[in-house]
Amino acid sequence: MSTITLAGDYTSALTHFAQYGLASLAEQHHPQGVTLGWTREAVPKAQLTVEGADAYTLAGYIHELAKQLCEPESWGQINNTYGTMNVSPFSPRVGEISSPLDWKRHQKIRQDMIDKLTQEKDYLSLCWISSLGEASYWFPEKNKKIPKEYQRLGASRWEMADRGGGREFVRYRLRRMCEEVVTWSTEKITNGIIGTEINDPIGGEKLLTATGFTTPRKTDVSLALLAMTGMSWFPVIHMANHLSITPGAWPSNDVAPENLVLPLSIENIKPARLRTVLRSHTFADIVNYVCHEESETGVSDTREILKAYGSREQLKAHGMDAVVRFPVKTVKTASNAYRYIQEGKLVPL
Repeated sequence: MSTITLAGDYTSALTHFAQYGLASLAEQHHPQGVTLGWTREAVPKAQLTVEGADAYTLAGYIHELAKQLCEPESWGQINNTYGTMNVSPFSPRVGEISSPLDWKRHQKIRQDMIDKLTQEKDYLSLCWISSLGEASYWFPEKNKKIPKEYQRLGASRWEMADRGGGREFVRYRLRRMCEEVVTWSTEKITNGIIGTEINDPIGGEKLLTATGFTTPRKTDVSLALLAMTGMSWFPVIHMANHLSITPGAWPSNDVAPENLVLPLSIENIKPARLRTVLRSHTFADIVNYVCHEESETGVSDTREILKAYGSREQLKAHGMDAVVRFPVKTVKTASNAYRYIQEGKLVPL
C-alpha cells in the first residue's frame, strides 16, 4: 500500500480536482483499494492511498489515459463540422449551431460514442462526458436569457477554457494536453503530479494550461490533465427552462459563478463517499450558506448557520471536517471573457 502526496495544497482548486482525477484512474485498476484525504498539518496537502500501486504505477495510468484519448476514434479526437465551424461535439461551449441537420448529426455522433463507451464499460469517459455538459439544444428560444449564448447554458461551470479565436475545450485544451503527456516518461509524469517538477511547454504567454483551475501561471501538464479528469465527479444537472446546475458552483443560477466550494476530509475515505457528498442536497445547502454568509457578514457566523440547518452534522457524519471556499474571477477582454479560480479559504464545520 502506497500513499501519494500531490503537488499544491488545500488553497488550490487544481490540487482538489487533480486528486479526484487520480482517484478515478486508480479506481479503474484497484476498485476496492483506493482512499483519499488530506494531511494533518497547518496547510493540509492532498493525499491518495492505493493498495497495490505506487506513484510510478499511477503515472503509468495517466500515460495510458493520454494514449487512449489520442487514438483517432476516441471521443477526444472526433471533430464535426457545423456550418463554417469544425469543432469537437463533446465540447459543451462552441459557436452557435443553427441548422437542424447539424443538430441531428451532432446528436448522432454523441449518442453513437456513448453507446460505444457503454459497451466497452468505459465508465470514466461516460462520467466525464456527462460532467462536461453539452450544447443546450433543448432550451426554448422564447426563454432565452442570454440571447447570443443560450446554447451554452448546458455546459459545466468548471469548463473554463478561453474561447478566444473560436477555441473550445476538447480540441484546444484536453487534446493538446493528451498529445503532450503521451510523449512523457513515467518519471516525468510522476515528478509533475507530486510537485518536484513543473513541465509546461503548452502554456504560451498567457499561461493558461490550468484552464481556469488556478490563476494564470506555469502549471504541470500532467497535473492539469488530472484536474480535467476530476471534472468527472461533477455531473451537470440539466434543466428544461433554466441554466443547468453544476455541483459546487455559487450562485447556481449564474453562467459566471462567484464561488466554488469543495469539501475537505482529514480522514481517509473512499472516492464513492466523496462523490456522494459532492452530489448531495446537503452539500448544495452548505455551498449556499457558506457563500451567502461570506457575501453578507463574513465567515464568522457560518458555523452557527450550518448547525441551525442540520447540514453541518450530516456532512461531518460523512467524514468531512471543513469546506473550502474559492472565489472565481471573471476576466473580460474586448472580444472574450474567461474565468479562473483563486486561492481558497478554509471554513471549518
